[in-house]
Amino acid sequence: MPKNAILAYQQKVARDYPRAVGLPRNYTYPDGNPIRPLPPFHVATRGLMIVGAYPSARFEARPTYKDRRPFRLVPIADNLHPFAKEDYFDGLRPRSLESGLGLLRYLLHPLHLSSEECWITDLVKVFLYKPEHVSSCGAVHPRFHVPVLRDKFHYLGTKSLSWLRSEAEICQPKLIVTLGVEVAQVVSASPRASADDILRRPISNLDSLGGYPVLHLPHPDACRRWEKWRNNLARRRRLVVEALGLA
Repeated sequence: MPKNAILAYQQKVARDYPRAVGLPRNYTYPDGNPIRPLPPFHVATRGLMIVGAYPSARFEARPTYKDRRPFRLVPIADNLHPFAKEDYFDGLRPRSLESGLGLLRYLLHPLHLSSEECWITDLVKVFLYKPEHVSSCGAVHPRFHVPVLRDKFHYLGTKSLSWLRSEAEICQPKLIVTLGVEVAQVVSASPRASADDILRRPISNLDSLGGYPVLHLPHPDACRRWEKWRNNLARRRRLVVEALGLA
């Protein structure tokens, strides 16, 4: 695929995605930094395409408004790109982007692949505030108000499917892997499927992603927390090896 086609898509995400999925106007971090969509940055084609849920953010520990303590973690800026290897100081201690480390630890390193050899993206392309994020922001910046969009993930994910299908058409992957139950539910049109069901399904060719073969895997964060999902991913990595011809 010509590099100019990839660049054109990245520019389109940056320019048009917020309006296309109906993000609120003035959707920002507490200091006014805009929340921007993160296009795919690692864009190797004809190999493994990896799809996460949505980006995290860079956080900072700040004192509360009333008594200047305790410190609360508030989001302040976009990550560098989906599943970045990102280390920074949050004001109190060093911090790393756990999802980026987890992707390497539980999927890519066991496959002897680097991020640069894959196409890595998110279904929803912007950071989504959770209730606890809004609570922390309110404790630090009481005049700051922002909508909780985490509970709108399925809606935003469905609105984002055409964008993901465009990426698959550009990438032309041998295999697409989705990470986590929510992404799997959206792309397979199975909104009520349980994790035990959907994260054990075989590779299938999904019309929602252009008919390319798709395998649903646990999210690296779930693997970090629970042995059950580490074991699940270890078993299903064999399917990835076979699909990519890595054996």
